[in-house]
Amino acid sequence: VSRVASLALVSCACGAVSTAYTSTKESHPYVKSVCDAAEKGVKTLTAVAVSGAQPILSKLEPQISTANEYACKGLDKLEEKLPILQQPTERVTS
Repeated sequence: VSRVASLALVSCACGAVSTAYTSTKESHPYVKSVCDAAEKGVKTLTAVAVSGAQPILSKLEPQISTANEYACKGLDKLEEKLPILQQPTERVTS
């Protein structure tokens, strides 16, 4: 996941979405209230899920490691075949 997020195209797209989200929250007070409540709920649910899943994740560590290895190999091939993934969105759209 961290490798995909670090791809220039993905990173730039996430940045653009984040900027739009922040701008919308700042411009519309009612939307801000709803978004703030949703963010708080997601943070709480994430904390509960992480603490509850930790024992399961520990047991599945070998399988997760293997899946990560295959995913990284697949991403290597994808990056090789699609160099556009390393380009920032501004360059791709132009």
